[in-house]
Amino acid sequence: MNNICPTCKNTSYHLLNWEFSGLDDSIFNQIAELYECPFCGLIYNRNITDEKLSSFYQNECSYSEKSHFSISSLKNIEKYSVYRKFIVDAEIDDQTIIADIGCGRGGFVTFLNKTGWNANCVGVDIDFKSLPNTPSKVQDESKYKILFREGKAVELPFPNNSQELLTYFHVLEHIVGIDIVLQEAHRVLKDTGHILIEVPDAERYKEYPIGSAFWLSIREHVYHFSVCSLIKAINSNGFKLVKISRSLLPTPEFYYPSLMILAEKNDKNTECNSIVNCSLHGFSQFVLDSYESLKTQSEQILTFNNNYSKLTFWGCSSELFSLLPLLGCKDFALCDSSKVKQKSYYKGIPILDPEKIPTIGILIIAPYLHGDAIEKVAIGMGWNKENIFRLT
Repeated sequence: MNNICPTCKNTSYHLLNWEFSGLDDSIFNQIAELYECPFCGLIYNRNITDEKLSSFYQNECSYSEKSHFSISSLKNIEKYSVYRKFIVDAEIDDQTIIADIGCGRGGFVTFLNKTGWNANCVGVDIDFKSLPNTPSKVQDESKYKILFREGKAVELPFPNNSQELLTYFHVLEHIVGIDIVLQEAHRVLKDTGHILIEVPDAERYKEYPIGSAFWLSIREHVYHFSVCSLIKAINSNGFKLVKISRSLLPTPEFYYPSLMILAEKNDKNTECNSIVNCSLHGFSQFVLDSYESLKTQSEQILTFNNNYSKLTFWGCSSELFSLLPLLGCKDFALCDSSKVKQKSYYKGIPILDPEKIPTIGILIIAPYLHGDAIEKVAIGMGWNKENIFRLT
């Protein structure tokens, strides 16, 4: 396995080993080798593959259960309006056909249709089950303002030179083969076509921290992009930067630092444009500090294990799956309100219904984002507030 940076092709260096975990035989029961590129600032998980990630999305992923992805959420609608404005402000008019790759439940293209976008829109996602119930096979596609198609970012269901604007909202950080994705986008776009990419702005994680290690505990985030690394990636795959936006955008639970770029198809490789200052603002220290915070928290929890008769974790969150490997013990109980997770095990420990857990010992609420709601329910079930500890 080489140390070549996936985006700028320079030599990257080992930063940290971060041990993840998961339920049952999760692909994330492994140690992630985090590497940093000093030339473009990318931090990435070196020892994961798209094949393993595909297995995760098909067999483990619980996105469908989460209100975070609700297309009717007012916060998500607010975010869709920012996306639309970004496109319009770039002088791309509403006659432009948009294909949203990795569309999930189809929120953005549905929003475009409801807000008067005149051109037809297409939503593409690998998980066809999550797509809205619209015809997948129609005799006359012109009858429909929105179509949904099953497809992969690395193998789009479009002919060569056929598309005008491709959008990728929170897609590229999930795919190892970034060059393949961008080359496939280049293939299907018309000569005057554009690509819009949004990813979390990793250089600003430290400005908007959530708990001890939220940003690094999202196990399926293969890449943590800097501005420079994302621009290097598009430039080397036949795109020229047109516009960039760094802002704070809403989700139903929290605000996140957003990095959004618009690029134009261009057959010539280009250097980072003068439109943006590509100087590095490294965030490797934030990664290291996050890991140290997790270790400190694990040491505190081990003292609980010595002082209380029973230790119970509520919420099988990503944060918990980064914390549990540091504990080095199995003397605890796990519970979660998800009926799907209640059918699973963590290293032989069953995931129980919270209502079936004895209210003795200490309760540790794992999810950073839902602590208030869980604590309220726990107290209503008989837990003593003084015996409740929340991961932060």
